[in-house]
Amino acid sequence: MTGRYLRARRVPAALLTSVGAVGSVMAVWALFAAEGPVFPVLTVLAVALALAPLMPTLAGNDAALEATAALPWPPRRLAHLIACGAVVTGLLYAARLGGADFGPAGQIVRNVAGLAGVAGLAAALFGAGPGWQAPVVVAAVQALGAPGGQAWRQVAYWMTQPAGNRPAAVTAVVLLLAGLTAYAVRGGPTPAASEAPVGQ
Repeated sequence: MTGRYLRARRVPAALLTSVGAVGSVMAVWALFAAEGPVFPVLTVLAVALALAPLMPTLAGNDAALEATAALPWPPRRLAHLIACGAVVTGLLYAARLGGADFGPAGQIVRNVAGLAGVAGLAAALFGAGPGWQAPVVVAAVQALGAPGGQAWRQVAYWMTQPAGNRPAAVTAVVLLLAGLTAYAVRGGPTPAASEAPVGQ
């Protein structure tokens, strides 16, 4: 059952793409630095690039067919989005084995959790297909920021703040809870008939 669910949502291919995304960021970093932590800009973008391939798996090919299943979807949606975040966290942390330091564990967890929340909100509002765009755009904006500054800047550029920064942590938690709640409850918008796959 679990294997069929994962295959129906193209999870294996998405996982491979996420691994490739992290590997690509590591390769870029290796071109410019042989040692030391990964540049902050690349660290922020790595979270989004690793998370983006997993976002389309938040919905199946046939929403109508899934709606007929007698399954408690909210807990499964919660588990799916949390699992996506856990996978990305694990990939970024495991990159240390290859010599790439994406930052302290707390910072990685905070950034992945907040961006997963953004992804959940986007999936609930716009659908899982285009939902990957929101984390990428948010991360791109975050990469323009700098650590420190006034409280509002620490909130606005929460992904660039150091580990242990309270405003950044609160922002990430709020985004995560909002995204988990929205995605678990709504799932995503019902696709228009013209967008349904051929043959259904």
